[in-house]
Formats: sequence, structure tokens, C-alpha cells
Amino acid sequence: MRYKLLLILTILGMMFSACGGAPAAPAEPASNVPPAEPTTIVQINQPVENTNASGFTLTSPDLPADGRLPVEYTCDSDGSTLALTWSGAPTGTQSYAVIMHHVAAPDDIHWYWVLYDIPTSVTSLPKNVSGIGTLGNNVNNGLVEYSPPCSQGPGDKEYIYTVYALSAQPQVSVPAAEVNRAVLLDAIKDITLASAELHAVYARQGMDDPQAQSSQPAAGAQPQGQGGGTPPAEAFAACNSKAENSACEFTDQNGSHSGVCKTEQTGLACAPNRDGQEGQQAQGGGQGQGQQGGQAYNIEQATSDKAQGMTISYDALAFMTGDLGSDSFFPPGKVADFWGFQYLRDNDPSEMGHAGDFLTSAAMNTLNNLTADQRAQLVALAESQVDDINAYGYKRFVLMDAFRRLVDGDLPAGTTGLDKEAVKAYSAELYQLDGQISFERAQLMGKIINSLSIEQKAYFDAMVGKGMKEWNTVQEPEDIRGLDRDNKVAVMTYAADLYSWYAGSVEADVYFCPERHGTYFGSFYLKDIKAMSDPTYSIPTNLTGDLGEVMLQKLNSEQAALITGLVDSQKPSLQGMVDAREQISIELRKFKDGSATNQSTVDTLMAQYGAYDGEVIYNMAVNFASVYQSLTDAQKAELTALRTELLGDQSHPDGAYLYSQAIPMPEIPNSDFLFK
Repeated sequence: MRYKLLLILTILGMMFSACGGAPAAPAEPASNVPPAEPTTIVQINQPVENTNASGFTLTSPDLPADGRLPVEYTCDSDGSTLALTWSGAPTGTQSYAVIMHHVAAPDDIHWYWVLYDIPTSVTSLPKNVSGIGTLGNNVNNGLVEYSPPCSQGPGDKEYIYTVYALSAQPQVSVPAAEVNRAVLLDAIKDITLASAELHAVYARQGMDDPQAQSSQPAAGAQPQGQGGGTPPAEAFAACNSKAENSACEFTDQNGSHSGVCKTEQTGLACAPNRDGQEGQQAQGGGQGQGQQGGQAYNIEQATSDKAQGMTISYDALAFMTGDLGSDSFFPPGKVADFWGFQYLRDNDPSEMGHAGDFLTSAAMNTLNNLTADQRAQLVALAESQVDDINAYGYKRFVLMDAFRRLVDGDLPAGTTGLDKEAVKAYSAELYQLDGQISFERAQLMGKIINSLSIEQKAYFDAMVGKGMKEWNTVQEPEDIRGLDRDNKVAVMTYAADLYSWYAGSVEADVYFCPERHGTYFGSFYLKDIKAMSDPTYSIPTNLTGDLGEVMLQKLNSEQAALITGLVDSQKPSLQGMVDAREQISIELRKFKDGSATNQSTVDTLMAQYGAYDGEVIYNMAVNFASVYQSLTDAQKAELTALRTELLGDQSHPDGAYLYSQAIPMPEIPNSDFLFK
């Protein structure tokens, strides 16, 4: 029995860790001062262009004449990379490298973009470049990616873009994940023929006046509590009679905010969750980590062009090298996920959100805090919902079968392709089933939360604002031990969700991982299957970004454009899903507040949500199929090799999956109706 319990808890821990694997490695200390620039540069008095004596110049078509960096290239917006163009490279140039950095102090240099091995045939980089050169890491999160400027101090900050003309390829002896600015400068110091700089300035929105940080936040940002000026009176009132680190909410002239109570000079005040702090740039597939004093993960990051671009590219690789069985692997935590649990784990202050026992710890603490009667209500809900939860999983196979038929060219007679409206309608029906499950769950969880005693609330309040390492270590209640697998997975899910819902907010409920939608293409199998079979395996934090980037490099420009173009084409639907999630979360939270909501309202919103997801997956399936059918045999072999290198003999399952549970391939209803 003990082995069975450990197996179930291991499965739970892995399958609800939706945003990624192990915590990211810490960024290199700022005291690691890089060597001096390897060439002498003569600046000219134009902010958009710098040159040197050789006539080597660097410009940007997107940087205004005043040199002020547009907001879309910073963490206050999309975080795009700036388009760059250079000319006048010296004779003998064999490759280029690009570095973007900021001198915060003489002994504190921040690097945001390290790119090398750029072919000599390339003399420009488009906005949001991908598939060119080799990326190094950045100072903010240590990941192999670009990190946009996100300075916290008031006033202008200068950011320097430098292109280096090199007489040879840099000889780098460490993995790309360890290539920072200093490492690259050292590697190119003896092969640099010339360099050119481009200077840009940027001032964070709402940072010009320190007092404005609490009274006039930037669009989309939360007003600061500690360290950001005097909190408003409403923030102090929200913590009246509460203990430090207790959850709190308040509404002021800037809107509604949630956070935890923190000590200010004149008493406890509600310090709202703060997004977008420098040093906490988490991009793509869930590789960052929550830190005290700010939230590494937020909905703006999850829906950013960078996070979505990396996720879509990784999806494409998984689909084009996988099969129907691997497509079916799907985390059960993605069903009825309006309770802020993903936000809780991704922003865990102790950085344990992706530990295998995070959900177990939250669930066990909740179950031990509930009475036997309250636990029995959760068990009864599980028993009543298991069939619907499994039905949701089986219904997904119809869409996956249609997408596989499209890529294989196995279309019904007389049809020419997928029917977008049919895909959207079927997806809407699926989400309506999700809505029914969610409604019933919210109804019961709201009932239980409103029945909590003062002591039970105090137990939860003591957990709020603290990381998993500070939670109590407790044993599984006796009345939960004998449940079968399906019911135990459901009850553990309910318990963890109940706590995150109690501790969270609408903002937390709306949040999702970048890979939350478009889940029919096998990316979860590619990421998680090794961890499922080997508890010692840690999912690489940069897996999604690295493999997605490599996959794009294997494609020609037209093929790559079909993948990267999905980022823009899905934006309206993605925003529609965010808006729908917010409205659904508001409706469901009425149960937590002791009131009721109308099921038909939730049903209508869920249908809209599903239709948006249907449009996203339709476009992905069509473009993925088009790319696959244009691949050469050599390209297919290279992509397959990526999968084999990662998974080995687990590259393809023998059957299929109902969520994370291996099953024989089920009999799938005819999917002809999804074609036209």
C-alpha cells in the first residue's frame, strides 16, 4: 500500500508541474566584471548609429532618431528583440557576434542578449529573430534567451548594442547555457576585426517619480507596497487585524489588488504582487522561479510573443516527430484549472514550485486541516466527477485523430482539408464539459471554504505568503489512504486547488502557463515522459526554448515562417481566452464569497473559451501539416534525431494515454465531420 501511495504521489507531482522542470540556475553574480572591449570605437553624435574608424556601422530601422527604445522592446510590453542592420565589415570577416548590455555601475554590468556564430552572409537581424546564430545566456534568469530591459530605478537607462566582425568562429569550450557576456568577449578578443555600437535609452513606465510607483502604476502593473512609496490608505485597511504575510485584497483608484500583509513604517499594509522585476524574467515553458519581493510568472509573460513563440516551435517539433499515442499524453491538472494553483506553484517564494512533492504538500496540509466530513465531501465529488473527467480525456482523441489524418494526407473522400468551424464547435463542446466540472467543483469548494472554522482559516493564513519549505510536514489522513487511483488523483487535486483558491485572487485564477492551450500535439509527452519513468530525472529548464530554437534552425525560411507566423495569427484568440478566463474566474469566485452564480453563464463563457482554443489548434494543425509535408528526407531525419537523442527508446509509446496513465489505443469515433 505504501508503494502504491508513493507511485500515485510521484505521478501527481510530475503531472501537475505543467510549466517546467527544475528551478533555473542563478544568474552570474554582477561582480564578475567582463574584460575591456576588444576594439576601439569612435562614437558619433547620432543615437541610432555608431561606427568606428573602419567604417563598420550598426543601425536599427525601429529605433527613433532620439534613440529612445520603444516600449515593445522592453518588459513593459512584448519584450521583442530589436531589428539590427550592419554594414562596412572589414575584409576577412568570417562571422559576427552581437551583445546587448547596460552599465549599471563600473563594477556592475548587465547583459541581456548574447548571440554568436552569426554567418558572414547575415548582415541584419529582424525583430524577434530566431534560427540565426547561437544564443548565450542573460543576467536576469541565466537562461539561453534574450531578456528585455526591465530596470527598476527612475530615469533614463542606456542600453548598448554591439556587433563584432570576427576573423573566425569563436572557440567556446562551455555549453551555450554558460556563455555570458564575459565568456564571449574572452573568446573573441583575439579575432575581432572591428565592432560598432548602437546606443538606446529607456525609462520604465511609472518610474520617473518614486511616489508615483504606488499612486500611478504603469499600465498592466500593480502598485508597489514595500519599497515603492507610501501605500494607499486602502492597503493599510486591508491588513487591519491581520498578521504579517496574511493574504489581503483591496481596491483603490487604480483598481483591485491582492497580495500579502507587509510591515511598513506606520503599520501593516497590503503589498500587492509585483510583476516584471529585473532579475525575474521568465520566458517560455515555465523555466523561471518565484522569488520573494516579486512574481516571476504572470499572464503578460505567459502570453508574450517570446513565450508563445518558443512554445509553438516546441509543439511543432513534438508533432512532426511524434504520433497519436504521444499526442494523447496530457496533464490532468489542465482540466478545470481556475483555482490559481499554477500561479501558486510558479511563484513559490521558496522556489519549490516544480518539486515533485509540491502538490502533495499543499494537498496534505489541506486535507489535514479539513474535518472528516469536509474530506468526505471531496471524496463524494471525486466519485461523481471521475467519469466526466475521463470522458473529457477520451473526447480529445477525435481532434488528435483529425490532426494526424491531415498531416498524413488521409482526408475523407471529397474533402480538401480541415473545417475550421467544425473544429471550433467541437472544441467549444469540450470546454463546456470542462465548465460543468469546474462549476460543480467551485460550488463544493465554496461551500467548504465558507464552513471553515476560525482555527482552520488561521491554519491556511499561516501558509499564505510562505513557500513550501515553511509549510507543515503532515501525514495522509487515514480516510484518504484506501481510495483507488482515479479518485485519489481527483481528491488530491481538489485539496491543493482549494488551498490555492483560498489564498489567491482572480489574477491568480486567470494565469496559465504558455503551453496551457493547443495541447493536442505531443509536447507534454516530449517534455515529461522521461521524468514519469525515472524519478531522478530533472526536466531541463531550457528544454522548450532550446529544442524549439534548434527545430527552427533545421527549417528553411518559408517553413520557419509558417511556424513563427502563428504567434501573430493567434493573438486575437489568445487575448479572447484571457478575457474569457477572467470572466469565468469572477463567476466561479462568487461561490467562494458565499453567493451563487448561474451555470448557464459559465456554460456560455466556456463555449466561447473553447471556440478560441479551437481556432488556435486549427491554425497550428494546418501550418504544422504544411511544414511537415514540405520537409526533405534529410530534414525529417534531423528532426527525428532530436527526439531520439532526448527520449531514446521512449520516443514512441506502445499505446496511448488517458491523461498521464498508459492505456491501449482506444477506439476513436469517426473524425470525418471535422473536414470539409
